[in-house]
Amino acid sequence: MEELSEFQRRLENCLPRLTKSEQRIAEYLLTNYEQAAFLSAAELAQQLDVSEATIVRFAPSVGYSGFPELKRVLQHVFRTKVTPATRLQHKLADLKTGHKHIFAQVVEMELQYLNEALHSIDPGEFDRAIKIIADAKRLFVRGGGPSAMLADLFELRMCRFGILTISITESGRDIAEKLQLMHPNDVLLATGFHHAGIELTAVIDHARKTGCRIILLTDTLGSTYRDKVDVVLSARRGPVSNFHSLTVPMAIVNALILGVAMSKPKASLGALDRFQELRATYGLDTNGK
Repeated sequence: MEELSEFQRRLENCLPRLTKSEQRIAEYLLTNYEQAAFLSAAELAQQLDVSEATIVRFAPSVGYSGFPELKRVLQHVFRTKVTPATRLQHKLADLKTGHKHIFAQVVEMELQYLNEALHSIDPGEFDRAIKIIADAKRLFVRGGGPSAMLADLFELRMCRFGILTISITESGRDIAEKLQLMHPNDVLLATGFHHAGIELTAVIDHARKTGCRIILLTDTLGSTYRDKVDVVLSARRGPVSNFHSLTVPMAIVNALILGVAMSKPKASLGALDRFQELRATYGLDTNGK
């Protein structure tokens, strides 16, 4: 797989024989490969004000078999250049240039991303996700790394609503222990950000093969998995090369939880009452946690 210098050299060598529209694409990719790595052909076309067909034709013009291969190269370049350390460096640099206290800057940035989520998530798709979850007999929720806390929260709340929920927070071969439990008509809520890794792909592919309904919560992977899932809930968490928090996805998970409760209030409240009765019956902690 090409490194950044090889990718840049390829585009620069091809520039003289490209059309004007293709030259615009090449020049954009040379300086914005981080953002372009996670755009679909349609999104990239909109960004550059060219046709989607022009984007598709561009890939063979610079020696790739098609747009999918070009996108894989861009994502490889992104992963090799943008590490957790560089993300944090970018975020710290942004904060240093600000004139407000660090707390005020962080809160204002998170509010901006939350506001953007109001426009990037389609209410109709969100309602579809709620219905799929509310109608499920059993749920699986995938969250790896830092996103494990999203999966754990969702599992806890759904179980308290009386919906059997299994979290998949393991890594490597341990994931298979949970995959073997999936059955047709189960529902998977998968979280994945930036990187379409082998583990997320394995969970989604197996759920699809098994006959599960699938909801994907992501920032940039919508176009990668759109053909494999039923619903995509996509919200940006800031520039792809920056350090990110879970504020936006946590807000989405909380909204899903409350949406499920609103869609079946009698069942949800009844399950919580039974939960509290069990605590009281057996002398367990009843402080409302």
